[in-house]
Amino acid sequence: MKSILDDLKKISSLVNLAQLINNSPTDKFPLFVTNLFGFTKNLFVKLLCESEHQVYLLCEDSKSLDESNAELSIMGLSDKTIIINELKPDILQEMLTEITNRNDFILLSTYDLLTCALPDKEQIRKNTTQISVGGDLSYNNLVEYFNLLNYQKENFVEAPGDYSQRGAIIDFWSYSEKNPVRLEFDGDFIESIRHFDPESQRSIESIPTSTLAGELSPSLRENISNIFDYLINPVVMAGKYALDNLTLIRTAASHEEIHFAAPDSKKEDVAEEDDFPDADTQIAETKTQASHVDLQSLIDKSTARWIIEDELGLSDRKHELGFSEAPTIGSNYDVLFRTLTEFATSGFRIVLTAENDLQSNRLRELLAELHEETLALLDSGQVKIETLPLKKGFVHRDSKLVVLTDYQIFNKPYRTKVISKARAAKSKSKSFSSIKRGDFVVHEDYGIGKYVGLETIKIGDANQETMKILYAEGGVVYVNLNYLNLVKRYSSQEKLAPTLSTLGTSEWQNTKQRTKKKIKEAARELINLYARRKATKGFSFGKDTVWQKELEASFIYEDTEDQEKVTGEVKQDMEAENPMDRLVCGDVGFG
Repeated sequence: MKSILDDLKKISSLVNLAQLINNSPTDKFPLFVTNLFGFTKNLFVKLLCESEHQVYLLCEDSKSLDESNAELSIMGLSDKTIIINELKPDILQEMLTEITNRNDFILLSTYDLLTCALPDKEQIRKNTTQISVGGDLSYNNLVEYFNLLNYQKENFVEAPGDYSQRGAIIDFWSYSEKNPVRLEFDGDFIESIRHFDPESQRSIESIPTSTLAGELSPSLRENISNIFDYLINPVVMAGKYALDNLTLIRTAASHEEIHFAAPDSKKEDVAEEDDFPDADTQIAETKTQASHVDLQSLIDKSTARWIIEDELGLSDRKHELGFSEAPTIGSNYDVLFRTLTEFATSGFRIVLTAENDLQSNRLRELLAELHEETLALLDSGQVKIETLPLKKGFVHRDSKLVVLTDYQIFNKPYRTKVISKARAAKSKSKSFSSIKRGDFVVHEDYGIGKYVGLETIKIGDANQETMKILYAEGGVVYVNLNYLNLVKRYSSQEKLAPTLSTLGTSEWQNTKQRTKKKIKEAARELINLYARRKATKGFSFGKDTVWQKELEASFIYEDTEDQEKVTGEVKQDMEAENPMDRLVCGDVGFG
């Protein structure tokens, strides 16, 4: 089905502005524009991406950054976005490396990034090595390079700066990567590259290339680069009010600048740096190291093409885009009815957006029951409902278009639901990390054994690191570390030592068969019990009323998929003639 987003991209004022940006020389910038209300700013970013390689959207704070990221994701641009929402050295290194290695992207950051002194782009480039499938980086040379960069050899990769070897497989976690990487060699030929989960040690996805980089560390050497040194002729979207109020003081990490650790320095001597301090802190504590940045100079000297939103309308040469703020309904259905009928009478198309299909259906039912006129508007197509979780709508009088979101209709807070691109958490506990030497374990195929430690065995020409498990009568099983999911720690309420399984016998298979048989017997008893209950009549509740639907639609929190499913099932049970037989058990957290 065609989305309203396709129609919105054809709004003439946005199309004309995009063409003006694309065709104008750098000296014609900055361009001032009137307010981009609602989600039109992110819509314009999507429009720019059709003709521009790099778009930089500056956001007021982390919340507005998350909201823009969520809306851009809805518009299908999640793979194109690079987000810098923290000024921590490891986050900056990761993101700057990604920017250096990509040509087409949307960069999202807060205005704080403009005040941040960064390492030289060439320094990042020289410090970063590309690793590709089929590349000519040999196994031994890679291990030598790990040592040169002060990476630590570990049994399992748990944090950035770790690497491990298991025969033809090398795992490592680069300071420039979100996730650890697994390389599989065929001789000196890299056969595959995969990201893996540091918690479970399981592969996540195959990737064609990866990067290997040293760590950023403190130094007294001055960083003189800014974010625009990393960008190539970008379109920068910013707000005039935020720029006017920005304290442009160049800041650095923990009162010192940052650079890459020298290869021969000792990793344990490198201090950890948590955050870049804000500008005010930096001024107060180390004025001698802070250097003022002139915004006008930054705009004039860079090749960036600035689009500045003039929120207060003070500029004489601003471009009129024709957008105005959408009316707020605030859960007042009389106001909603008047708003819809007034715009409809004036010939406007009205689009109502909802965050999910359930909310769309609720909204449609509410409008149908609200008034005969709103039902007629729905039937005629003058009012349409789309599932698009957008925060705020807008009015565009030239196009005779109104967009209202359910967040505005029901006065709900906007929630950003985007799959995180953040660096994977350091592995704190893995399923096998709780297993100690001497513990009893259960292998899915071989039964109960005793774990006696890790052991490297030779298979063909390759060495493989394995878990060694002892069984009865001297039996031994070596489990490759790639198959640790087959092994679990043995647990029993009696806490008595179990009898070890015997390899080469049907003992373990018979145990599993007996267990399955008991499960089937219990299932038959339950089936008979529920058949008797099904034949019994109970009290049947009525279906939801309009008041129930209004209450649910105005609830400020969105149900999770599980909550939505359970709610529907409970209602179905209550409306049925049979006795309800359900226990709803939920984990009430504090998040």
